[in-house]
Amino acid sequence: MKPAGLILLLPAGLGALTAAEPAKLSNRLRDEVLTSLPKYIETAAPAAPVENQPASDPDMLVLPKIIIQEKRLSGNDPDAWLGRRVVQQKAMAAYKGSMTDLEWALNGWYIPIISAPPSARARAAYESARQAAEVGRLNNLINAIEVSDPKMAARLRRGLDPSQLPRDD
Repeated sequence: MKPAGLILLLPAGLGALTAAEPAKLSNRLRDEVLTSLPKYIETAAPAAPVENQPASDPDMLVLPKIIIQEKRLSGNDPDAWLGRRVVQQKAMAAYKGSMTDLEWALNGWYIPIISAPPSARARAAYESARQAAEVGRLNNLINAIEVSDPKMAARLRRGLDPSQLPRDD
């Protein structure tokens, strides 16, 4: 073997050795990942015999049926997967974008005891805009229902009273 061949085999051998070791996570990181995952309720269905299956087939593995029931995320919430800090940054960007530079210069100042900081005002404006968008979406849905069933639409409008909406305080 030529000397250049040995030099090329050395990195390949080191790569094979390092690839053989599985990647390990720290306990803190593993716990953080596990707590962020949704909680599933697993219920095992009673094992029923599978029909038309040869009993002596060594290449076939019959697994038990498992039904996983999970709480479904709301389909219309764009912030469902975002963290609290990212939502706050998004709210600040929307709040700052809604003002001119002069308005931002004047509204960027606050007195801690007397007024709320811009971040709190931005979050409140963002939440109220989200609630207004949700009420608008529900109104559009009720308008579509009203075409076919006016009585049901009237009942839904009474249920959409803003004073009865749940608050996230």
